[in-house]
Amino acid sequence: MSSSSSNKQPLLVDRPATTSSLVTVASGQAFSTSLLPTAVGNATKIFDVDSAQTDTSISGAYIDEIWFQYSKRTIEFIDAVSPTIGTYSADSTNVVVTISGGHNVQVGQKVYLNFTSYSSGTTPIDQAVTVTAVTPTTFTGTIPSVSGPITGNVECRLPLDFCVYLVETGFITNTNQFFPLFVVSIPATFENQYFSLTEKNVLPLINHPSVQAGANFSSTNSTTAPKIRGMMLKRGQALYAAYSGTTALTNGFYVTAQGGYY
Repeated sequence: MSSSSSNKQPLLVDRPATTSSLVTVASGQAFSTSLLPTAVGNATKIFDVDSAQTDTSISGAYIDEIWFQYSKRTIEFIDAVSPTIGTYSADSTNVVVTISGGHNVQVGQKVYLNFTSYSSGTTPIDQAVTVTAVTPTTFTGTIPSVSGPITGNVECRLPLDFCVYLVETGFITNTNQFFPLFVVSIPATFENQYFSLTEKNVLPLINHPSVQAGANFSSTNSTTAPKIRGMMLKRGQALYAAYSGTTALTNGFYVTAQGGYY
C-alpha cells in the first residue's frame, strides 16, 4: 500500500498483522557457546512475511511490538525449567551464590533463590534478589540482614534467554540460514510473565520519517527526530525464536508479534 505525502510511513490499517506462537524448543546449546541453533528444528517461526513467495500483494511488513507471555500464571517465579543448584554464603545484607558450571545472570536482574540448607544462625528467606555483581561462576545479591556467615545450598531460578532470528527463505536447509538479531533475557520472576520488547527497549530504534522536535526515548524535550522501536521486513523474510540450552521448556512462552503488511 502506498504512503501519503504527509507521512512517509507505510499505511498499515487495512492489513493489520498479529501472530502468536508458543515457543518451547531449545537452541540445542547455550548461547554462551553460540547463538545459532544446533538443528533447523530447534527454532520456532514467530512471524512470516510471505516467505513462500505466494502473495504478490505483499511488499513487506512492519513490526512495532513483540511481547513474551508466559503460558501459565505464577505468583513467585517463572517455573519454565528446573532450578539450577548452587551454593551460597550469606553475611549481613549480601549473599554470594556460586554455580560451578557458570550462569547467565547480569547485573541489575532479579533472581529468585530458594535456600534449601544452612550452616548456622538464621536461614535466609526465600526471595528474589537484585544482582549487584557477577563473575563467570558467581553472582552477588542483596538480602535482609542476617547473622553470618551462613553457608549452604540454594536453588536458583536463572533468567530465560531467547534469541530472535531473521531468515531469508521459506525453506531452511542449514542452521547458517538463521541470522541472530537480538537476545531477550527474561528474569524468571513473577513480574516478567508479560515481557514487552518495546517497553524493555530491546527492539531496535527506527528514525521517524518526518523530522521534527519532540519527546524522545532518552529525553523529555529532544531536538532530534522522535524515534520509534520496531523492524521493517521485506517480502520473503521470516522471524524465528529459540531458547538457550539443551533442554526444551516445560512451560513455554507465547511470542506475539504485532504490526502490519504493506
